Amino acid sequence: MSNKYQQYANLADSHAQEVIKSIDNWTGMLSTAARLYKYPFDEQLLIHAQKPDAVACATIPLWNKSMNRSVKKGTKGIALLDNSSGKQKLKYVFDFADTQESKYGNRRNFTC
Repeated sequence: MSNKYQQYANLADSHAQEVIKSIDNWTGMLSTAARLYKYPFDEQLLIHAQKPDAVACATIPLWNKSMNRSVKKGTKGIALLDNSSGKQKLKYVFDFADTQESKYGNRRNFTC
């Protein structure tokens, strides 16, 4: 297990303990979870720990291709634990606030 992976696994555990300490902490977490309802709870928890005001999160390829937005240079991603391949690694998502409209503008279908 990598050192960074362990660091974020520990963050998830400690943040879970912090969230259940008070009603305000719990409602703050639920507010974030409501905006990011497509993510599983453990990822919602990590997003809340790193960026509680996140509105919409996605990977760079999704922002670039599907949303026609690009992640601002120098932006720090939100680390999520990824065990999907059987290996423990991190994947990164970025909040809408960390993106900008693509320099190519909106994609349109042009016919000649």
